[in-house]
Amino acid sequence: MSTSTTMDVDTIIARADRDFPALYQLFGGYFHEDWAEEHATPDAAVRAFVAEAPREAAAAARSELDRLLASGLSDAALTRLLEDGFHSDHVPQRAAEWLVGVRETLGA
Repeated sequence: MSTSTTMDVDTIIARADRDFPALYQLFGGYFHEDWAEEHATPDAAVRAFVAEAPREAAAAARSELDRLLASGLSDAALTRLLEDGFHSDHVPQRAAEWLVGVRETLGA
């Protein structure tokens, strides 16, 4: 997973629910199409996940996010993964930078 070729990204997207189940739940479950009606900000949605999910799920999401951020995927690849792999309806312009912030919120 250290390169970000199209095939690698497509494979990661196809396996996102299996390889990153906690992130799949966080991004797909808390950033669904109506997420902004439930949460004032993206940070509030992540904080809701931390508050509502079992402690183990938040820890797993942190661990999966560490692995994802260390993978070397480009910002464009991370954007595709958020949209197509995790089915997130919130995709920031700078995905990698935002994911670092999500990691910090998960660790709070």
